Amino acid sequence: MIHPIDVAHVNLNVTDLERALRFYTEILGFKIAFQYQGAVAWLNFGQYRDDVKGLGFGFHDLALYKVANPAPEDRRSRAGMNHVALRLVSAEEVDRAAESLQSQGVKVLKGPLTHKEDQDRYLYFEVPDGNMIELVASTREGWPAQYLRDP
Repeated sequence: MIHPIDVAHVNLNVTDLERALRFYTEILGFKIAFQYQGAVAWLNFGQYRDDVKGLGFGFHDLALYKVANPAPEDRRSRAGMNHVALRLVSAEEVDRAAESLQSQGVKVLKGPLTHKEDQDRYLYFEVPDGNMIELVASTREGWPAQYLRDP
């Protein structure tokens, strides 16, 4: 049996790479680690030193690939990726993010609310090219340490 320990990264197809880069860097705060101009960009959350970037150092959490064709209109009712969830530090940060996104004209699809399944505070919003992102934060005291297996 294989035992993954984390999600390494997510790659998204976009029709307008420059528009997507502006959105992910200016609104969501991603940092560009490396890019092939007009074709693909590798972004991270900013956890790496400023000198750690460029060819061979494209450490990324998200990659954006330019493609010619937009997603089909019925993409949310087809098999494939439903959404990407990004974890924030606190439930209050999710609420502030909702206000920030709305003030910048971003289409908030749902939330902020609290999932009954895990008590995470969340909101869903649409990004350029129609992909959906969820911002989420746990409301449980002691999460995640209190709930992890012993090593």
